Amino acid sequence: MIAETSFDPRPGRFTEIREIEIGQIEFRYSCTRVAKPRMVSSLVSSIERSGQIVPVIAVKESDFSFVLIDGYLRAAALKRCGQDTVVAEIWACKEEEALIRVLMKSHERKWEIVEQALVMRELKERHGLSHTKMARLMGRNQSWVSRRLSLLDALPEEILEMVHKGRISTWSAARVLVPMARAMPDHAKRLTETLCKEPISTRDLGTFFRHYQRATRSKREKMVSEPVLFLRALRCKEEENQARFLRAGPDGRWIKDIKVVGHILRRLIKGLPGVYSGQSPEGRHTLRTLFEETKHTMLDLDQRIGRIDDITGEQTNHSDDVQQGMRD
Repeated sequence: MIAETSFDPRPGRFTEIREIEIGQIEFRYSCTRVAKPRMVSSLVSSIERSGQIVPVIAVKESDFSFVLIDGYLRAAALKRCGQDTVVAEIWACKEEEALIRVLMKSHERKWEIVEQALVMRELKERHGLSHTKMARLMGRNQSWVSRRLSLLDALPEEILEMVHKGRISTWSAARVLVPMARAMPDHAKRLTETLCKEPISTRDLGTFFRHYQRATRSKREKMVSEPVLFLRALRCKEEENQARFLRAGPDGRWIKDIKVVGHILRRLIKGLPGVYSGQSPEGRHTLRTLFEETKHTMLDLDQRIGRIDDITGEQTNHSDDVQQGMRD
């Protein structure tokens, strides 16, 4: 067995690179990692072709025991390859220091937000580090640490377990299930059960949640009971609208757009007294500038329509009325 020693730039720290037996490794922080079967399979293929390229990171607990700090996916891939040993960087520091150093290397590896939160919970509960001390050691502000840890507090344990097993994505947990669990815990639990049985893509889940936020209480009940059915119905409706859009052709789209513009203009007129009159001179200037830009665009459209009418000999009798209306 060949051991190599390299020195860390900080005084009194050194890293030893050596082969250690997998049986000597303590997988103490496996609970902080999200399972990623596809990535493990990819690593297996890489190891079978080229061997282990990047060492795992561990700290020495005793002469025959090491605690794995980083490299859980690589260790899992090596096990699947039937390897008995693993190349490891042995850091000469305490576990909590090693965990902090790994978290600080976020530019070198992609951390899931839940993984960061789980590591920080270990630092807090196992090693007694306060939010303030973690923030200082990682070069972050305290609110960043608090936000990460509050993510775990908002998620029920059963949902967190599904995230840990890789059955629910971190994005789904952070962007959908956390806000839903804070407002409607039962809905979050039911949606989690559905996601475990019938996975929904991140894009579809984002669409579902946007509609959920705008829905009434009774409609939300139906949505969380049958989220897949809701998405199918929504997709069918979108396809019908698209078909109708295609049937209408460019002229139909133009008519629809001009109706939308008319609706917006009427809404602006209705809200004008309350909005414009209460503005400061600077605020009125900003609104007036935006209005002038829009007015010029409308006049440009009117002139283009007039030129086309002149060319085709179909001059309408409404051009003067329209221009007078714009001036008014």
